[in-house]
Amino acid sequence: MDDFAARQSSYQGLLVNVLMVSGFFLIQISQANSAMFGLSKKYDVHLCPEVKGQILQEGTPVAGLEVLRGLTYVDNIERLDSTVTDAQGRFLLPEVVIQSKLPGDMFVESRTRQIIIAKRFDIDYLLWGGILHGIEPNEAFSIKLSTLQCDLISPEINFEFYNKLNPKLPFTAQGICRWEQDFTPY
Repeated sequence: MDDFAARQSSYQGLLVNVLMVSGFFLIQISQANSAMFGLSKKYDVHLCPEVKGQILQEGTPVAGLEVLRGLTYVDNIERLDSTVTDAQGRFLLPEVVIQSKLPGDMFVESRTRQIIIAKRFDIDYLLWGGILHGIEPNEAFSIKLSTLQCDLISPEINFEFYNKLNPKLPFTAQGICRWEQDFTPY
C-alpha cells in the first residue's frame, strides 16, 4: 500500500506540474494570438479633419457665433469642442485623432458620426452632419470640411459628393452649407 500511495502522490505531483506548464503555455498562446490579431494594439483613429468655414446671414458675415462640433466613434463616447466666429464670420476647428483598440476587433465597423452646428438666438443651425467610415483621413471629407460656406437663411438639405474609391456609391451629408463643385442636393 505504501508503494501505491507513493506512486499516486508522484502522479499527482506530475499532474499538477503538467497542468501548470499547460496553463502557462495557454496564457502565452492567447497573448500571442491577441497581439497577432491586433486585439491589444492601439490604432490612430482619424475622427475629423481640420474644419474651416464662414457663416453669413444674407451674405453678411456673422461675428461672435458659437460653433460646436460633436464626434461620436463606435465607442459611443461623444467628443465635443467649440469655437467662435471672428469679425468675418470665419471659424476653425482642429483635426481630431484618437487612439483606440476597436479597429483591431474584426466585429467592429469603424465609423464616426460628425455633427457641426452654429448656435444663434437659441436656434441650432446644422452646418454639417455626416458619417465618416474607416479610421484613415478621407480626402473628399477633408475638402468639404475645409471649405464650409454657410448662410443662416439657407434651408437644411441632404446632398451627395464624389467617392473616389467607389464612384457608384457617393458620400452623403446634410446641412445648410453650400459648395460650387461636387455638391448634388437630393
